[in-house]
Amino acid sequence: MRDYEVLYIVRADLDDEKVQDAVKRVNTLIERSGGTVERTNLWGKRKLAYEVKHQKEGSYVLQDFSFDPGRVPELESALKITEEVLRHLIVRKPEKAAVATIVAPPPAEVVLEPIATESELVEEPAASANGKES
Repeated sequence: MRDYEVLYIVRADLDDEKVQDAVKRVNTLIERSGGTVERTNLWGKRKLAYEVKHQKEGSYVLQDFSFDPGRVPELESALKITEEVLRHLIVRKPEKAAVATIVAPPPAEVVLEPIATESELVEEPAASANGKES
């Protein structure tokens, strides 16, 4: 079982009771296919970006559910032939992180070593090449 979410648009010419019936119909589609509905959000009526099946508005519904990945095409085909649903989109949710990784904190104190300047680097090889100290 994997976690999915489906966003679908129900025809706006239906009253609230008919929208609830359409949501129940989608829930039974999911449950009959062996899935479990976790959460349902009714977003209400919104204007569509373009006309779909002669409708300019639609009631948006977002549902989270767990489902067998092999049954997703069956659910999509059932949503396509449902008269109340204008459009739908099923998306697999990302896997949840099982264990958070623990990152070690940086050391309490940092020891800084002095960096040799360029003039010190140039003088040292010349002094050791002569073998004499001034």
